[in-house]
Amino acid sequence: MRGWLHAHADLPRLDLELLISHVMSLSRVQILTHPEYQLTNEQLIHLGTGVAQLREDFPIAYILGQREFWGLSFKVNPAVLIPRPETELLVQWAIERAPQGGRLLDLGTGSGAIAIAIESERRDLLITAVDCSEAALKVAKKNAVDHQSRVTFLNSNWFSNVTGHWDIIVANPPYIAPGDAHLPALQAEPQLALVSPNKGLADLKQIIENSPNYLAPGGMLALEHGYNQAEPVNKMMNANGFTQVESMQDLAFIARATSGRRFRAER
Repeated sequence: MRGWLHAHADLPRLDLELLISHVMSLSRVQILTHPEYQLTNEQLIHLGTGVAQLREDFPIAYILGQREFWGLSFKVNPAVLIPRPETELLVQWAIERAPQGGRLLDLGTGSGAIAIAIESERRDLLITAVDCSEAALKVAKKNAVDHQSRVTFLNSNWFSNVTGHWDIIVANPPYIAPGDAHLPALQAEPQLALVSPNKGLADLKQIIENSPNYLAPGGMLALEHGYNQAEPVNKMMNANGFTQVESMQDLAFIARATSGRRFRAER
């Protein structure tokens, strides 16, 4: 195993260790403490396939078919975005802000990671997660079964098939501008879930403008957005009557999500 790792040292070490862990059913600790393990021919064939995919910039999460998020393992494939650590901001926010026994709507759920992670901590909530992609919903439903989650799933293009009012709405919509320099590194992921017109703001704008029609009085909206979009998102929320608008920073102190409350008229 030591020799195999050395032969592919030009690739990210973490990806190689995860690949070995997957193929050999070993923990990373076992890999690090027992580099003398011998690889079988069958294992070498599987590892060779994985290495070829890595060299084609195919994400390790898709090769392994899973990614950890909020301490939970989620199935992923090219029909869904790979969950990322910064998105845990939305999960933490919803867990802390959702009222007891409240109703929560997750827009553009993808793998279901946000909704299922929230429900794992807040079993009192009634959660519905929507996506316009049937392929994505298929993945999300499998993840819900794996985690014994009671999240309800609905095929909907944002609010197109949504009815009723919600205490909390969360979304990680497409927010990368067409032609953005980051896109070439993300070609394996579904572009529909990544790219949005109008400098990446079109879907954010649509959600902000329509959310007041689906929020209960005093209900709250939280959106993940790009590293440089906090200011325009703040402005759009204020322009659409949201109060208590504030942005949340990730571990790098970058504003990556913004929330606001639907105005509640005083009696």
